[in-house]
Amino acid sequence: MQRTRSREGMEMKIGRMILGVGLGLAATAPAEDMKLLSGQTYSNVTVLSYDRSGYAIRYDGGTNLVPYADVAAELRGHYKALSLAPLPASRLARAKEEPAGPGDLETLAGEIYRNVVVKKVEPDSILVAHDTGMAKVSFSSLGPAVQEQYRRATPAPDPEPDAGDLVTAYGQIFRNVDITLEEPDGLTFRHDGGVTKVGFLALKEDLRQKYNFNPIEGWKYARDKAAQKALAEQAAAAAAAEPQSVGPPLVEVKDLDTEALPDNSYRVSFTLKNVTDQPRSATATLRDANRLALISRPIEVPAHSGTKLMQIDVPTIKPAGLLVVCGPYRTNVVLNW
Repeated sequence: MQRTRSREGMEMKIGRMILGVGLGLAATAPAEDMKLLSGQTYSNVTVLSYDRSGYAIRYDGGTNLVPYADVAAELRGHYKALSLAPLPASRLARAKEEPAGPGDLETLAGEIYRNVVVKKVEPDSILVAHDTGMAKVSFSSLGPAVQEQYRRATPAPDPEPDAGDLVTAYGQIFRNVDITLEEPDGLTFRHDGGVTKVGFLALKEDLRQKYNFNPIEGWKYARDKAAQKALAEQAAAAAAAEPQSVGPPLVEVKDLDTEALPDNSYRVSFTLKNVTDQPRSATATLRDANRLALISRPIEVPAHSGTKLMQIDVPTIKPAGLLVVCGPYRTNVVLNW
């Protein structure tokens, strides 16, 4: 999504994000390229910090703020782990945290990692596993005593993966993997920890080649799947918000028939029967799969009688339902083609 935020505004935002987590952060961190879903690539990226807005990054061309929506979902945790000043979700949500316990790690900025296990000790940082994932913590974000404690820590690396395990491009290991679904954008599999889907962008090159990953096809598939999910959510919301029928039936749909015409239009035929002893006014509306109106027709129905056969033609779009409203009474009929 294109952003209209000015460069100056973004730089000020990034500055606030960095200052907000302490002035003593390390000036350097491992750099790598960051490729966005749009195809844009930032070279030699250092993730300075992150918050609800996204990642504050430094790269060859300067600094920028990269929204989460621009980064593949399976890589967002990876870039958070590279951050010089990671902020846990509890702090971002301004939730009150319990004090750090004996097995927890608290930084000078106040972020707390629970039940920490040291995985790797580097000259300027440590890699730790904690309750909600992995994090790289700069020594400059820790107090002197805590720094000394973790500089002398003995890492507890994971056992080496074997033939039944899957290792992602950024080092995460899934044990005893059984692949259950192959899709253009990734693999779904069972493993010792449950069921997970990992996108091809987060898999190593040999697995991408094995499963014939095509970046363009994968991106289109993920985009279309997200669009379908959004439409389904809209349809569900519309269904939940739709008024409910009140009282006994006043009219009935009879002799319903559907026909696809040669000119790329669709015809719905039906009669409407009045089941009361009073004349009734009704409205018949053909709707699409998202319950959006395509064509409406007013109908007058005599008492204890039915209409002549009605035919409604819709160009191009195939109707999915026929909604008939008569006073407080509503009936929605699903159309079969």
